[in-house]
Amino acid sequence: MTQDQFQSFYTTRKSTFSESLSSIRKKINLVSNIRLATAIAFLIVIYFSFTQHNLLYLAVLLLVLFVILVRRHSILFDEKTHLENLVALNDAESKAAIGDYASLQTGVEYIDPHHPYSHDLDIFGEGSLFQYINRCNTRGGKRKFANRLLSPLPSTESIYEQQEAIRELSSNTDFRQHFQAAGKEMDEQPDDRVQLDTWLKQPAFLYGKPAYRYLLTIFPLITIALVVLAFFFPALKGYAILCALTQWAILGFHIKKVNAFHDYISRKKNILQKFARLLHYLQHTTFQAPLLKRLSDHAHEADAKVKTLASLVSSLDARLNAMTTLVVNSLLLYDLQCVYRLEKWKADHAGKLIAWLNTVDEMEVLTSFGTFAFNHPKFQYAAIHDKLAIEIDQLSHPLIREHERVANDLTLGDNQSVLIVTGANMAGKSTFLRTVGVNLVLALSGAPVCAQSFRCPIIYLRTGMRTADSLKDHQSYFYAELNRLKTIMDELRSDKPLLILLDEILKGTNSTDKQAGSIALVKQLLPHPCLAMVATHDLALGELQTEYPDRVRNYCFEATIENDQLSFDYKLKPGLAQKMNATFLMKKMGIIPA
Repeated sequence: MTQDQFQSFYTTRKSTFSESLSSIRKKINLVSNIRLATAIAFLIVIYFSFTQHNLLYLAVLLLVLFVILVRRHSILFDEKTHLENLVALNDAESKAAIGDYASLQTGVEYIDPHHPYSHDLDIFGEGSLFQYINRCNTRGGKRKFANRLLSPLPSTESIYEQQEAIRELSSNTDFRQHFQAAGKEMDEQPDDRVQLDTWLKQPAFLYGKPAYRYLLTIFPLITIALVVLAFFFPALKGYAILCALTQWAILGFHIKKVNAFHDYISRKKNILQKFARLLHYLQHTTFQAPLLKRLSDHAHEADAKVKTLASLVSSLDARLNAMTTLVVNSLLLYDLQCVYRLEKWKADHAGKLIAWLNTVDEMEVLTSFGTFAFNHPKFQYAAIHDKLAIEIDQLSHPLIREHERVANDLTLGDNQSVLIVTGANMAGKSTFLRTVGVNLVLALSGAPVCAQSFRCPIIYLRTGMRTADSLKDHQSYFYAELNRLKTIMDELRSDKPLLILLDEILKGTNSTDKQAGSIALVKQLLPHPCLAMVATHDLALGELQTEYPDRVRNYCFEATIENDQLSFDYKLKPGLAQKMNATFLMKKMGIIPA
C-alpha cells in the first residue's frame, strides 16, 4: 500500500470504531436512565412497604436490578474508554501516514548526549526514530523499547526470533490495536513499580507464623457465634462485646505495620487491574512464533494471579471506609485477614510478579515494531552473518517519506573497511552516515530496515557527529570530541568489533592541524577489527586510498551547478568530490560580492 492507502486504511478503522463508540454511548445513556428510574422506584417502594409489607419483596428485586445495572454501566463505560482509545490511535496512525507525528511521544526523556550513538542519530526527541516507531504506553514498555534502540540484541538467534515475532504481529492489526488501546488506559505513576518491588521485598509479619493462622480462623468464628447467640441468650452479650474489643486490641497492636503495609500497596488496584487486562488480551490470542508463544504462556499463568492480587488490594482498600471497617474489624479481624492473604500471595508469587509485568513490556515493544513493519511492507529484514562486512542494496533513511527517498548501495568490509566520504555542503554526507547507523540499529533490534537487502554482523555502533561542549562538565567542544575519539580507540584496542561513523572530525582546531590529526586517526583505525565511514570536506584524506589500497576507498556526493542553480542527486559515487559550494552559496546569498 502507498502512504495515501495507509491513511485511508486507518481512517476507515477510525470511522468503524467511532460508530461503535456512538452506539455504546447511547447504551450508557439508556442504562443510566433505567438505573435512575430503578433507584427512584426502590425509594418509593420502601416508603409504601411500611404499610404494605409485601412490597419488601419488590424492593429486594429492585435492589438486585439496581446492582445489575451498576455492573452493566461499569462494563459499558470500560468499553467506551477502550473504543475512545481505538479511535484516537487510528487517528494518530492516519496522520503519521502522511508525516504528522505530533501526537506521538518523542522519548525526549531518554536523550543522552554521552551515549555512543543515540544523540548523533536522532534516536530520541522531536522527529526521532523513537517517535516514529514507538507505540508503547506503559513506562516499562517505553523504557524497554528505548533500551532496544540503545544496544543490539546479543545473538543471531535472538534477532531472528524477534524478526519472526514481528512478522507475525505485523499481519495481526486487530490484536496490535486492541492491545495498544488497553495500554492507553494505564495511568502508571513513576514510582508504581518501585513501590510494588519494595512491597514484594518486605518481610511478612503475619504469614508463615502458625499462631496467626489459627487466630485469624478461630477467633472470628468465636466472635460471630457469640454475637448470634447473644440474641437468644442475653447473658452472652458481654462476652460478645469483650471478643469484639479484643479484636480491636489485637489490631491496635499491629496497626503501625498494617498502615505501612497498606501505604505501599494501596492505590495499586487500578494499575494491577489494567496490567491484568493486558495479560488477558495476550493470553487469549493464539500465536505461532516461539517468542510470542512464550509470552502468551507467561500471560496465561499471570492473568488470574494478577487479578487476584488486584482483588486482594481492593479488599484491603475497603478499610478506608470508616463504617465498613468498624463492623468487619469488630467481627473478622478484617485488616489482619487482608494483610495475611496478601502476604500469602506474595510468598507464593513474589518472584514472578515483576517478570509478568515485563511480559507486557516485551509485548509492547514487539507490537510497536509490528506496527512499523505493517506500515512499511517494502522494508526487509536483515540477514545476520559472521564476517566483518556490511552489504546493503538500495538503502534509504526510514524517516524520509517514500516519494522523497534516494536509495544507495553500500559495501563495507573485506577490501574496503574504511570509506572516506567527501562532498559539498548539503550534498548528503551526514544524512547518509545517519542512514547507515539508523538502519543498523533497526537491523540489530530485529526490526525491518529501509533497504532491499541488508546483510551485517552483530557489531557495536560508535559515532562522532554532534559532539557538544558542556559548561556543567567544564569541557570545550574540542575536548569533548577528543574524549569521544579516545573512548572509541580504547574499545578498538580491546578488539571489540565496531562500526564507526565520523562526520568532519577535529572541527575545533585549525585546518592544517585538523588534516594531520584526521589522517593519523584513520591510520589508527586500520589495524583493528572495525568498519568505518569518515565524512569530510578535506580532500587530502582521499590520498589514503593510494597509501592503503586494500583497506581505504573514496566515495563522494556531488553537487551540480547549472544556470546559476545548485542541485543535488544524493547518489553515492566512487572517487573524490570535484565540486564544492560554500563560495557559490555565499555569493548567491549576498554574503560576499559575486
